[in-house]
Formats: sequence, structure tokens, C-alpha cells
Amino acid sequence: MTEYRCTRCGFHRLEGDAASGHVPGEAATCTEPQLCTKCGAVIAKALGHDYTEETTPATCTEMGFTVFTCARCGDSYTGGYTDVAAHDYTEAVTAATCTEMGFTTFTCAQCGETHKGEYTKATGHKAGGWIIDKAATTTSEGSKHTECVNCGVVLETAVIEKIYNQATTDTHGEATVGGYLVTVTDTDTRNPVSGAAVALDKNNALSIRLPNSRLLDYNDQTTITVQLVKDKSAVADMAVAVTDKNDNSCAGKTDRAGKLTVPGSIGTTDSDGRATVGYEDADRDCFTLTVRVEHYETGRPIQGAGVAVGKTGNITVTLPKGVDMDEDHRITVTVTDQKKNPQEGVTVIVKSDLGGKETGETDTDGSLTVPAVEAEAQRHGVYIVGYGDGTFGPERNMTRSEAAAIFARLLAEKNGDTIPTAAVTKFSDIPAGAWYSGYVRYLNGYGVTYGRGRTTFAPNEAITRAEFTAMAVRFFDAYGDGDPEIMERYEGFTDVSDGYWAAQYIHDAAVNGWIVGYGDGSFRGGAAITRAEVVTIVNRLLGREADADYISGYPRRLNTFPDVPRRHWAYYAVMEAANGHTAAYDKSGGEVWSK
Repeated sequence: MTEYRCTRCGFHRLEGDAASGHVPGEAATCTEPQLCTKCGAVIAKALGHDYTEETTPATCTEMGFTVFTCARCGDSYTGGYTDVAAHDYTEAVTAATCTEMGFTTFTCAQCGETHKGEYTKATGHKAGGWIIDKAATTTSEGSKHTECVNCGVVLETAVIEKIYNQATTDTHGEATVGGYLVTVTDTDTRNPVSGAAVALDKNNALSIRLPNSRLLDYNDQTTITVQLVKDKSAVADMAVAVTDKNDNSCAGKTDRAGKLTVPGSIGTTDSDGRATVGYEDADRDCFTLTVRVEHYETGRPIQGAGVAVGKTGNITVTLPKGVDMDEDHRITVTVTDQKKNPQEGVTVIVKSDLGGKETGETDTDGSLTVPAVEAEAQRHGVYIVGYGDGTFGPERNMTRSEAAAIFARLLAEKNGDTIPTAAVTKFSDIPAGAWYSGYVRYLNGYGVTYGRGRTTFAPNEAITRAEFTAMAVRFFDAYGDGDPEIMERYEGFTDVSDGYWAAQYIHDAAVNGWIVGYGDGSFRGGAAITRAEVVTIVNRLLGREADADYISGYPRRLNTFPDVPRRHWAYYAVMEAANGHTAAYDKSGGEVWSK
């Protein structure tokens, strides 16, 4: 027989002896073995954990991770973290209307986060021609109105005088009105023009509407002859206005022979501000131009302006007496051919009765507005920089010290101040030699920065959306010069109560369109703000917008970042913030850069 003896308690048994002297304790677990309660000897080893894994993928705003859970004991821990995924924005463009700004809505296809940006100015109303609401008759007045060609809103209404005499030219091109025989013929062939509507008003002036088959054309002129019915004698100095289906318009007076040939090389604008003229160039080619003259600010037509065209096609517009032409009273001249096609590159000279003179060329829409108003060029310095590894970190949270540096640089640039690189502040957690100490002290002097406590600033903690908004509004008050044209309507945020500490700041910023909330109607004031969001808000606040043409043409002159490619939603906002430039402004108010 073999004898087995426990070295701790002395218990022994013989081989084949079924009796055991060990007294088992609690069963073995994942971390604890089973012991003998009598002597502490290990009866069974610890089992070890049996983990299962549950992975939560990264989102656009939250890191991904894996939860490991033991199937036996329920022990759990988190690990296997993965980086936050970048937003994948889609763009939906809402075009500007006559009265509302346009904008682009950026929506992340992954998480649904949404914000607005890339604002464009309201286009303003554009008046069309008169629309007849009620035709005048021989017994009653009529009415007419103009509408905006873009949105249809009524801009102006007017009364049409009742018709005193009216007739239509017959096959001989003749019509009799009020004792006058009016004959309409083709100037070159002398063939009669039938179907022209002829009216005589109370002021003894003739109005003639050509039939739809005929246009006012310098290459195919029309002659109007006015005679007395009783003896066929010529009627001189009679006012005649001729129009056609394309709203071309010629006005003048008959000569000694009672004749007026239209269009000529000179004319006078009618009640719609239009005058049609023509010329023959050195190659004997004929051209017809219809010129519309209107007030830029209101779009209202200017009647009685003289229009003349030279042999080179240059147009001279002489404004009627009493019509001002200055920066507060600008004049728009639009040139089309007789078929309403805009004429680009036409030289136009506009003269006023006080000796003013402005010259320019029509744009692609055939329009020229004078005098040209050029905004004073401004220097836009760099107000944000990247990191030492060359990246910008668009999705990284911005610290409170970084935000202070941005606003301090902008305010100091406007005021012409120099900020010391080191300064003593009232905050105990800002060392005097810290790179941001001078910025914080400078802003504190203007009441822009506040701490998170009486003596603490928390410079390295992420600034929240509410904190940044409050700082932005206080900065704007100190800066005193931003974009007054942002008119986005404030509709409120569902999670900003009247008692919230930053409620008034958020309200002020939202009213001016500097900030927008999320798609669910919330503002999330306690959430951290990203660097891309910051530069977008600051640019919007100051009315700054990058020059895309300059950026495309001179990429090597610019500070660029590998983590902000051209397709990134905030690319141009980052370029505006990270590159110093001199900004002039074009007609639409957009920036035109030069280094």
C-alpha cells in the first residue's frame, strides 16, 4: 500500500482508501482557487475569465471602443479604443431670393449633424416691363403694374390714360386718328406696314405699336408720316412714340415733312426708361441697341434721358435735369439688342446735368452701374495657426487659451496694438511666461474674457459652445465693426432656457446669424466646439469670405494643411483664417485678395 500524507495538516491516507480528510471550501471562481477549509491546500485552480466582446464603432463625435465581459462572473472592462471618425458632409444649396440670403446646409451622412454656411447676399428685386391689368378705352382709364421678374412681387402701379382716338393701319399702312392721317411704311422699300395700332392721346401725341411681325431695327427702319386729313399737309413737330412686341421703344418728333424714321442714332427714354437706337460701323454693318436707364437702389425707370450711339457703338446717356448721380444715387444702364439679348462689353458714358460723368463697360448681363463703389481695401491678418506637425486639426476641440488668442489677435490688429508675449494676469493657473498670457490679459482689459472661477481661467480645457458664443458677442461689442447684412432669423433653441447663463449671448449671436444650432433644434451649449466651427463663426461674424479664385491660382503662396483638403466643408473658412492677405471687394461684396 502507498501512503499519502499532507505536509500541512499531517492527514494521510493509504492508496485505495476512499476516505479523504480535506474539507473543500467554496468552488473555484475565475480569479480564486478552491481551498481546503481545514488546511488551506489548493484543491482546484482558479478557472480564469471567459470574456465575450461587444464593439461600439466610432462615430463622428465619439470614439469607438470594445466592452469585454466575462461570461462566468460578469467582470467587465472597456478597451480597444478607435479614433473619432470625420464628418461626411453632404451639401444642399438654398439659393438667395430677392429678400432672403442664400446659404448651404451641410449635413453629415453618418451622424446627421447639420449646420449652415457659405451665405450669399439677397439678390434684390429686379423690375420687369409694365404689365397691363386693364386696357384703356375711349371712355375709361386703364391700369398697369411692374413686377419683380424673379419673385413676382408688385413693385409699381400706374394709371393708363384713356384713349382719345385709336385706329389700326390698313393694307396701305394708313390710319386716321383725330383729324390726322398716319402712314407707317418700311423706310427702304416704302412698302406699307399694316396692322400697326395708332393712338392719339389728350396731349396730341401719337403712340404706335408695330405689328408682331415687325421689330424696331436699324437695318430695317420704319418711317412714320403724319398729315392733316383735310388737305394732306405735313404735320411738323408732332411727338411720336413707337414700340414693338419686344418692348423696344423709339420716341421723337416729326420733321418739316411730317416724317420720323426709327430707330435713329439718338433717342429719349420712355416711361419704362427705354430707348432704342442704332448705328452703322465702318464695315457698313448695322446694329440695333435698346438701352434701359433706371435707378439702381429702387429699380425705377428714368424717363426723359437722352440716349445716343456713335459709329463705334459707344453709348452716351444724358440724365434729365434734377436726377442725381452719386454713391447714394447710382444709375444702372442695361443694353440689349432688338431681340432682348444682353450686350456685353459695350462702352457706356453717363452724364448728369451738374457736369458729372461716369464711364464703364456692360457686364455679361448687359448692365453697368455707375458710379462704381469700391470698398476700401482691408488687411486681414492670420488669426489662427496650425500645429507643429503641419496639421490644422479641424475636428479637434479648441482650448480656452486658443480662443482667447484668436480674439486678441483680431482686436489688436484693428486697434493697431501690440500684445506682449508674456504678462501677469489675475488668474492663478496662468503662468506669466505662458504663450497665451498676454492674449488673456489684453482681452480681459476689454471685458471679453472671464474665468471659470474668480482666480482660475482653465486655459487648457476645451471651450464650450456657450462659452465661445459669449466670448464672441463680448468681442463683437469691443470690436465694433462686423457684417451688418447677416439677417438670419432667430427661431430659438429648444435647450436654451431664459435662465441659462449664456441665453442672452446665444440669442444675440443667433439673431445676427453668427451661430446656428443642430438639426434637432438644440444648441448644445455645454458641448465642446471644434476648430473648424470656430473659424466659420468668426469669419461670419466679421463678414469675411475667402477669394476662391486667388486660392486656386496661387496655392503655393498659402498656408495649407493635409487634414483640410479642398473638399472639406470648412476649407475656405480655414484659408481665410490662416492666411494673411489684403482684401479689396468686388461689386457683389466678395473679397478680392492680394498678398
